[in-house]
Amino acid sequence: MKEHWYIACRSRQLGKEPLARTVHGTALVLFRDQDGRAACLRDRCAHRNMALSRGKVTGKGLRCAYHGWTWAGDGHCADIPASCDGCESHAKLRVAAFPTVEKQGFVWIWTGAAEPGGAPLDFPRFDEAGWHHWVMERRFEGHAFHCVENFLDVPHTAHVHRGLFRGEETKEVEIEIRGGEDWIEAEFINEARMDSLIGRMLVPDGESIHHVDRFQLPYVTRVDYRMSERRQYIVMSQCTPVTETETRVYTYMAYRFEPLGALVRLAFEPISHLILNQDVKIIREQTKDIARDGGARFVYHETDAIARGIRALLDGKSLAHQAVERRKLRV
Repeated sequence: MKEHWYIACRSRQLGKEPLARTVHGTALVLFRDQDGRAACLRDRCAHRNMALSRGKVTGKGLRCAYHGWTWAGDGHCADIPASCDGCESHAKLRVAAFPTVEKQGFVWIWTGAAEPGGAPLDFPRFDEAGWHHWVMERRFEGHAFHCVENFLDVPHTAHVHRGLFRGEETKEVEIEIRGGEDWIEAEFINEARMDSLIGRMLVPDGESIHHVDRFQLPYVTRVDYRMSERRQYIVMSQCTPVTETETRVYTYMAYRFEPLGALVRLAFEPISHLILNQDVKIIREQTKDIARDGGARFVYHETDAIARGIRALLDGKSLAHQAVERRKLRV
């Protein structure tokens, strides 16, 4: 999963000081060069292995706090203050640099050894007329797989988020599951309004919902709820693996709710934070319990919807030739 784009930080988090991040267990440092461009290096000076994130950004690059060796955004050594030989003594010295892209308010890095493939995914409806959005960032104490599985798992919402997202009342719905080379999704057919605070706030009584849950490699989830052209919302989460038991998640919430528009956010955003915090807690507890028992030994059931397909994609299998499947589920 290293041959993909991952969010390293939000643009506003990267200012004049270097920013330390860990992705896939590798210590990285981000900084802005003299032109304001974001750069990402291995967080280790080649000289005496001091973390470059302890250093300072100068006009030449990122200066190490120990001996002042300075590294440009492309990883080459730009200065050795104690050297009398000018550039000749350090022209070939380098630290690992990672491709970096900044867009839609985020700084993305490419963690793989190969050249970057394509561009990072766009967040949908970003700054589109009639749409509003906000971003929530959380540190999950769990593997990225456990996070994406949770975000697309409908049955847990009646227990972990009872009253906020779903209530005790359940109804039978039909779901259609389809997949591709690097994605899988479940479409919920004629889903009724959720018996919950979110449901009563966003869905008119008696109105059905068009609901689609989608996973895409590497660790991206998207949930679409559409009641009408004027009432719909999207939850998209980009998961950046920190270690095997830690994941940094950026959750993008976009909605359209006319005619009230931005006023809905006054209630919708605080509730969304509460729901996300409940997931942080349940994943933390799951991770502790898995470690206590010596590792995960999951049982997959048809009520898990697309969890088995997510696992298959992460294991390198394609779902492009998988037949469309229909099944029933109580939600």
